[in-house]
Amino acid sequence: MTAIDWLQRGRRAFTRLLLVAASSAGLVGLSAAPAAAAPITLGGTPTSVVLDAGDSVVITGQITNISGGPLLTTDFFLSLSGYPFPFVDVTPLLGDPEVVIPDRTISPVLDLLMIATLPDLLADLNFDLSILLSDINGNFADEVLVAVTVRAAAASDVPEPGTLALALVALVPLVVRRVHRRSGPSGPSATWPAGT
Repeated sequence: MTAIDWLQRGRRAFTRLLLVAASSAGLVGLSAAPAAAAPITLGGTPTSVVLDAGDSVVITGQITNISGGPLLTTDFFLSLSGYPFPFVDVTPLLGDPEVVIPDRTISPVLDLLMIATLPDLLADLNFDLSILLSDINGNFADEVLVAVTVRAAAASDVPEPGTLALALVALVPLVVRRVHRRSGPSGPSATWPAGT
């Protein structure tokens, strides 16, 4: 075997060795790559809330920002659904006050929304409030569900009809009778100007 044959054989072996090494490095690199994280997440919210009719409660939480840049709390939007309007009112509070959440940080505990109920609910309410957080860059956090229970007002807590309203209802027949007497049995009298 000549020196040229040895050289060509060595070059082919070296090329195969490089290909095997590159393939192995690629496979190891793919398997060791971390899974991509969501750019924004919402956490720290309660999983359930119990309140009485007429009460209100503020739901708090924390936002994780790994979107690549700082975000203000006014750069976020809350989509709220699943609650029985008009018995329950849900008001977003996020962004008041405005707070900066730098990239790769978790915000302090923030007021997200307030749940308020009517004072005269006669039956218990149970529902899942859906909270969906998004930002101005089009990123969405996973949906968060809060199980809400509203206990009905006790029978003694339900207000009685107003005394003034009852008095007005009782006066209606008297007013009708008086108007009827003034108009007379044949209807209201009219005086027409002469010459018409």
